[in-house]
Amino acid sequence: MLLAFLRRLARQPRGLVGAEDAQAQHSILLLSIYLTTIGALHIAAMMAFEGLGFGDAAWLTMTTVTTVGYGDISAASPAGRVATVVLIYIGGIFALAKGAGDYFDYRASRRLRMIKGRWRWNMKDHVLLIHAPKRGAEPYFDTLVRQFRETDWGRDRPVLILTEAWPEGLPPALQQLGVVHVHGRGDTQDALEMSDAARAAAIIILAEDHGEPKADSVAFDIIHRLREINPGCRILAECVDDRNRRRLRDAGASAVVRPMRGYPEMMVRAVVAPGSEYIIENLFTSRGDECVRYDVTVEGIAWGRLASELILKGVGTPIAFADAGSDAIECNPLASDRVDAKALYIMVKEGHATPVDQVRRMLREIQLSREAASASPS
Repeated sequence: MLLAFLRRLARQPRGLVGAEDAQAQHSILLLSIYLTTIGALHIAAMMAFEGLGFGDAAWLTMTTVTTVGYGDISAASPAGRVATVVLIYIGGIFALAKGAGDYFDYRASRRLRMIKGRWRWNMKDHVLLIHAPKRGAEPYFDTLVRQFRETDWGRDRPVLILTEAWPEGLPPALQQLGVVHVHGRGDTQDALEMSDAARAAAIIILAEDHGEPKADSVAFDIIHRLREINPGCRILAECVDDRNRRRLRDAGASAVVRPMRGYPEMMVRAVVAPGSEYIIENLFTSRGDECVRYDVTVEGIAWGRLASELILKGVGTPIAFADAGSDAIECNPLASDRVDAKALYIMVKEGHATPVDQVRRMLREIQLSREAASASPS
């Protein structure tokens, strides 16, 4: 029992770091030396007082110290019994109490270190989130993690946050989601090692202050460090200043996005569907491509035909429509869906937007062609 306890205690400190690691290992070493000394002295006493050979004396010592007590060999002389009481009973009880006390102190310390983010979790294939937004960090991470959990890729994947935001422990809402954290900064090597960055499946580097361009310099440094220890990992970095995008990509970022605190879902899409972050960002800008609303009328045309005709005519790529009856926005309908719309949302190239009157004429032509096809005999 005591030996099993010591083996368990010896395994536990591998998660510790720094001075506490050394202290735990030192305590185990002293306890081991103490028990070895007691055992050696008792073996010598049994050989001297009971006239036993080394094998029998060692057997008696082991069966006594482990409280097995087979009874095939026992101390019979007064001196042998006194030696057993002093060395094994009193010394063994002291060692057990000391070891148990150290172990329970360690367990309490271990739990405290886990809560405060000073524990090495030994993770693999996890999502590592580096830094936390200065404002609204808890709801941001709550939504982000829940979105990961709703995907096949992230449903059972561990999530670890490397941040200085919560020195006393993560908010309960994040703990309930199974999130753990390491207290530290992403631009320090020790913190990255504690976070097992070398074995992460995906790493997201957040800008702590999305209005501070200096955050890009921090991200640049972190990306360099990460590429040295985890060359194949997908790294998504937030970029405050668009002029720094190329620098971050050249440093090794797999994807670079603007900070979007209201839409953590974008980060999830960028990880589980690489490249989708560019498409999403494209929808928010008027450079390159833009989403244009055309206030036009569509009556009973299948979405597949409508979309293909408009693409072939060079208008752009239809992505949604506003329902004529309910005003609801229907995104990415099925090809067979019949559309009754009062507006179309179309992705068009910058500088190539088709005038709305021209789109109306095209739609009338499509409508007339459909009606003609329906009226012709089969």
